Parts: sequence; C-alpha cells; structure tokens
Amino acid sequence: MSAPDEAPYRLYTNAQGARRINSAVIKASTLARLARKGVVPCTRNGRKVAWTSEQLAGVVAYLARPTQPKPKPKKPERTPSAAPAPTSSRPARTAQRGEITPLVAVPGRRYGRTA
Repeated sequence: MSAPDEAPYRLYTNAQGARRINSAVIKASTLARLARKGVVPCTRNGRKVAWTSEQLAGVVAYLARPTQPKPKPKKPERTPSAAPAPTSSRPARTAQRGEITPLVAVPGRRYGRTA
C-alpha cells in the first residue's frame, strides 16, 4: 500500500490550507469566504470545502493581483414625467422626508372594495 503522502493529490481544510500558505493575510476565514463566493475553484464534498495545492496556488494568485477601483454607478437623471391620476383612496402626492401624512385605509384584495 502507498503511504498517505504519496497520494496523487491531498485535500486540505480551510485551516490546513491557511497554514500551508503560511501568510499572515490569508486566514481560514478568507479561504471560506472565497469558496462561498465562488471566485476561486475549490473542491466540495457536500457542504465541506477542501483545497488542493494547485487550488491554494490559485488563491494566492487571485489575492496577489492588483485590484481595480470599482467605478461608481451614475445616478439616473430624473426627467419630469406626467403624474399619475390621483385616486380617491390614496393621497395625491407622496410625503417628503419629515412630513407627517394622515393614514388612509385602503381595503385589500381579499375583501371586495367598497364603491
């Protein structure tokens, strides 16, 4: 029989993989987060996550690449549009922040609307 070290590949847990990488930055929680998000390949056995040496090298390469700042999304410009026709059961305009509006009872769909 072959010894366990002579297996074609060895699987490491998050804690073992972090110790194998031997970095103060890469912790077991970092490996778990990367596996959960799916940004680097890992080996799964049910809910358990395991790492091969090649996959741990991929984690190091992924974390070593320079990060690009994410562009901030532009806010859509508001265009004046026609206001919807007010209904009798709802207020004509929406309340601004800090304003108090009266409560209006609106019957639901379960019980028929009163005319």
